[in-house]
Amino acid sequence: MADKKSTVSTNTKTKNKGVKIPELMEFLKAGAHFGHKKSAWNPKMQKYIYQQRNGVHIIDLVKSKPMLEKALNAIEDASNKGYVLFVGTKGQAATIVQDKADEVGAFYINKRWPGGLFTNFGILKKGIFNLIKMEESLASGGKDLVKKEVLMMQREVQRMNKIYEGIKFMDKLPALIIVVDSKVEKNAINEARIAGVPTVALVDTNCDPDIVDYPIPANDDSLKSIALYVELFGKAIKNGKRPEALIALRKNHKANLKNLNDKYVAEKERVERVEEEERVRMKIMRDGKTFSKQSTGVVRVVKKVKNIEEDVKAAEKVKAKTDAKGIEELGLGARIEKALVAEGVTTLEGVVGKSKKDLISIKGIGEKAAESILKAIK
Repeated sequence: MADKKSTVSTNTKTKNKGVKIPELMEFLKAGAHFGHKKSAWNPKMQKYIYQQRNGVHIIDLVKSKPMLEKALNAIEDASNKGYVLFVGTKGQAATIVQDKADEVGAFYINKRWPGGLFTNFGILKKGIFNLIKMEESLASGGKDLVKKEVLMMQREVQRMNKIYEGIKFMDKLPALIIVVDSKVEKNAINEARIAGVPTVALVDTNCDPDIVDYPIPANDDSLKSIALYVELFGKAIKNGKRPEALIALRKNHKANLKNLNDKYVAEKERVERVEEEERVRMKIMRDGKTFSKQSTGVVRVVKKVKNIEEDVKAAEKVKAKTDAKGIEELGLGARIEKALVAEGVTTLEGVVGKSKKDLISIKGIGEKAAESILKAIK
């Protein structure tokens, strides 16, 4: 048995090009050798236990090292073929797993395992991509939705993100999954075995190493131990060819949501400005005239001579401000804007007051386009 392990260790060192295994002292400092109490052990872990100290099992890290090297090789190979999925839902591992997966371009699940992810992947995949569509719809202001529908969609997106945040864009089963605690994540391992997905897992002295393809005997409860192993897993993933594509995909999605939201906010502000200007214009018109009845019963219009100059200046100022606006604020199509710009019309002043016939005479502007322009001006 010892000769076989020695062979595996030598082979893995040859294959594994990018991940340097730390010295044994680093693992000892992280507490990777501490197991569980003897009363909580799994007898199948007997061969990986060095000794018992104060009722607690001590893991043999010398035996664990070649198994770690073999697992890192498997992760690196899988990262060349497809994507890797991190699974760590326990409190100590959740944040570490998420941060590392985002950094190296891996999928992750750190809240709870969504039952049927592997065994019923086709159905769950539709729900995951529907989540992306809902996010885009909300970023655009929830077009064609009433306020109640928008609120309901926001709640649904928030609920789904708690589970599927780390597996957006996962259009097929991963090439391999990495599990922090094989006992806690037994459902994930069972589904992976059914679906034929290889598993790498940290197995403590209370776990069953036989259900994992690449078990690594180690402490799966200590923050330092988890962080040390996850760091090594991340380096192996980065050595693959696929991670960069997922990192770019996530960045593009965030940029797209921001762009959609910026457009929505800009359009909302434009509409509010137009409405405010219309209110100001109507107020000026109302304040410029008062009505009074003479004894003869004839209604006379009396102008406020005192404020007439101020009213005229204010009206001219509003008009000048409106006319100076670019035609892009009308929300016309790109083709119509291009035709107007080609004619030298870049502001509202160039189209305000023109008749439908005048607009049609512009090259590239048809009857429907002219109607759209007149409607936008109103």
